[in-house]
Amino acid sequence: MGIAANVDPPSAPGSPAVMERPWLKRFDKPSRLLLHALASGSSGTLAALRALQRGQAGEGPGQAFSWQAFMAALCSEEPTLEGPEKTLAVKPLLLLLPVVCQRNLFSLLHVAQAVVPRDGLSRLLQAVGQHPGADPWVQTLGDLLRRGLGGEERSPSPAALTDACQQQLRCLCQKIAGNAQSKPEGQRRLSWCVRKGPSPAEDTADSAFQGPQEELPGETSGDRSAQSPVGSALESSQQDVAVEPSEARQNSQAELAAEVQSFLQMHGPRLKMLLQMDSNHPELSVPPELRILNDCSPGQLEGLCSFLQLSTCPEHLLVRFCTWLLALTPDLSYTSAAILAEQLFLARVLALAQPPSRHLMAALASFCSKYAQAFCRVLVAPVLQEPGEGPEQTKLVCELVEECLEPEYVRLVLSQVLEVPLSERLLLVVQAVLGRQEVLPPELFDLLVLTLCRQAPAFATSLNYAKLVTAVLTLYQSHVTAAHRSRLSAALGQSNAVLKKSLQALLEEAPPR
Repeated sequence: MGIAANVDPPSAPGSPAVMERPWLKRFDKPSRLLLHALASGSSGTLAALRALQRGQAGEGPGQAFSWQAFMAALCSEEPTLEGPEKTLAVKPLLLLLPVVCQRNLFSLLHVAQAVVPRDGLSRLLQAVGQHPGADPWVQTLGDLLRRGLGGEERSPSPAALTDACQQQLRCLCQKIAGNAQSKPEGQRRLSWCVRKGPSPAEDTADSAFQGPQEELPGETSGDRSAQSPVGSALESSQQDVAVEPSEARQNSQAELAAEVQSFLQMHGPRLKMLLQMDSNHPELSVPPELRILNDCSPGQLEGLCSFLQLSTCPEHLLVRFCTWLLALTPDLSYTSAAILAEQLFLARVLALAQPPSRHLMAALASFCSKYAQAFCRVLVAPVLQEPGEGPEQTKLVCELVEECLEPEYVRLVLSQVLEVPLSERLLLVVQAVLGRQEVLPPELFDLLVLTLCRQAPAFATSLNYAKLVTAVLTLYQSHVTAAHRSRLSAALGQSNAVLKKSLQALLEEAPPR
């Protein structure tokens, strides 16, 4: 019981709370800073290298990072509760760190292996090996570190990649690199993934982790041989940190533009040809090329929409594209669907000055039948909230509510209407919603009644307002409570609403609830 009293409650892997445990005090300040950098996310290894570099610069050349103390603290054991049954177990502190921190740490050790004490690294690997439940990625990196130690701890070498696998890996790396080869900075960072594959005699696993091997401009072989792997990495990190924020933003924007351009060059022309191809019958199958929509980033998708001219293309092509989207599996993410809703329809709908064509209505109905949430958020909300929009936009929303949207999205449209001050055109949308006679949650119906009461004076002469109150009292009679009747009666009593007497009569006839 003495041990159990000091046991920390379990935390989810990767939880920030793990990085606040009392046992972190076993690490000195530089080690704690390094652990927090490693736990910062997918770029934690680079952040840790920068932390090491800053520490080295602050302490002076004679004060190197204490790897021995760091590794000893990681290997020290700590009682913990694990599993749903809270079983007591003793684990090295390393395995109590967030998984992302463990992975980044082993990646750092792989880069810094030349300066990490061999005995400390051996103890750490032994501690991980005694716990088969460790993260598979950490175990794999641990195997590679053991190979570097040599001697009796050498594990069997992994099988060399086949020629086909090497070719697939090179193609994948070239896609990642994009157009970076044309820029010196990009070549320096990504030269490892675009170089020629290793020969059959080379150790494939080693070469995959060795990093850039080509000489950089202005660097001699002697300079390279005088540096340790950590020295090279820290020098690279120092160069990155020295970049001004504005220049870094410009580089990031340039890299994003290059990524989008490379993506368009690879996928755009074929999709554009398929979209514009003459066809006497609609294509029932989705072109395989369209499946890239599930994999592209928001920037790539926006670039693709611009390349395909989806916001201005002929409307019969819009129908074809939306037919493809309807059959596409798996479904697009909300972010991708929202981008497409904006690119395909927003400008067209806001520019309507006459009833929409049958092609536009077909495309709208097709899209919102599958991606209604994104459609309502991106397209319907701006139409409802823009006070200057004309009657055609209002009629379009009413028609979509009456004929296309599922009940949950009909309720979403009503909630969007009630977020803004009512107007004559919005009264028509609410009438369309109530005309569907969908079940309304009590809180949404309460909000509708409260809104009608508060804004009654503004519609003293409005026939649409009178019709709307009539619809509430008749179509949703079972929802109307005594409190609702009291509020509506008070609101109507202070106004000169059209059909005031008829509405008051309806209120009096409503059965009590």
